[in-house]
Amino acid sequence: MEEVFEKSDFAKWERYYRAAFFNSLGGFKSLNLLASQNIAGQHNLGLFFSVSHIGANEALLGLIFRPHTVPRHSLENLRAGYATLNAVHPDILAQAHQASANYSVEDSEFEATGLSPEFRDFPAPFVAESKIKMGIKYREEHLIKANQTILVVASIEKVILEKGLILEDGLIDHSLANSVAVNGLDSYYTTQRLKRFSYPRPGEDLSENPW
Repeated sequence: MEEVFEKSDFAKWERYYRAAFFNSLGGFKSLNLLASQNIAGQHNLGLFFSVSHIGANEALLGLIFRPHTVPRHSLENLRAGYATLNAVHPDILAQAHQASANYSVEDSEFEATGLSPEFRDFPAPFVAESKIKMGIKYREEHLIKANQTILVVASIEKVILEKGLILEDGLIDHSLANSVAVNGLDSYYTTQRLKRFSYPRPGEDLSENPW
């Protein structure tokens, strides 16, 4: 059995149903806390699942921000220069989810959630409780005309990893860190190893690589 929907069906749906449907349609995404501070030294923490790999040489990633029609503290702070991305694991999941609440600019989500800011020779705080942390620098941004969202490109300037997460070939095994994935806006999942394959080449059989 199948369910088939046309574009003409989408507009008929209740808006929260439609949002849940399309936010989950693309499947699992990584879950990170973006930490930053403004020029007054006030800390900010936001929950992000729109982080995408852009390049390895130079190391770049992309983040999608909603239209800047209201204050976007994370966007404004990142535009000023720097922020950090901190992977979420189950022990801090409830606190990370709470960080997505609409706090005022004067309020620190660190204080509100009980998470700890950690400064490690970088202009923005890390989340001390996270096992995989990246310090990032604003590079450029692009307006997506279709819906006025903003793609920010940032370079990775610093990486802090709990010991034992890097495999011999350089792969960071997020299952060892128990990193959380997200689908939709409020549904979270843990990860587990499945398989690793050899590099695919035409006319050659695949083999399984060891972990």
